Amino acid sequence: MAPRQLVGSPPQINTWADDGFAFFAERRLLRWLSEPRVEAALEPAGRAALERLCDRLPELRPDRPAGLTHGDLWAQNVLATAGGRAALIDPAVSYMWAEVDLAHLWITAPPPESRRFFDVYAELTGLDDGWPARMPIIQLRQHLAVLAQFDDDWGAADTIRATPAPFRAARQ
Repeated sequence: MAPRQLVGSPPQINTWADDGFAFFAERRLLRWLSEPRVEAALEPAGRAALERLCDRLPELRPDRPAGLTHGDLWAQNVLATAGGRAALIDPAVSYMWAEVDLAHLWITAPPPESRRFFDVYAELTGLDDGWPARMPIIQLRQHLAVLAQFDDDWGAADTIRATPAPFRAARQ
């Protein structure tokens, strides 16, 4: 049985894939396009732009080896035990780029004090200095999930339309 996580209507498939770009495109972004709220929010040109962005992922981010990621590492999934030790909950574990976990944490407006954490994480995982500029693309997964699952999308639809906008085909 393949590892699966229930995130939205279709299960999130987390089995190994040799191609990280295809894994991210198919299992993290394009999987949401059939969700009713996503279909309603994205017109055909927006859907096509997202598909073109997915096709261009190898040009838009460096090829990095996969590492074990939490997969849903945002501030509300980091708790403390009674003894004050950090505890992580609600994982959507997969082997993916380290930037995936950073994107989840980064999306919730990290406080200035967290800069050290992000710097050390980037150093330990071999991230280059350009990783913050790539966050909007990786964060599309979170925005698509919010749009698909919640009545109030907190601006996710606007962000989803804006991020792949440069990949819209020229009008004829």
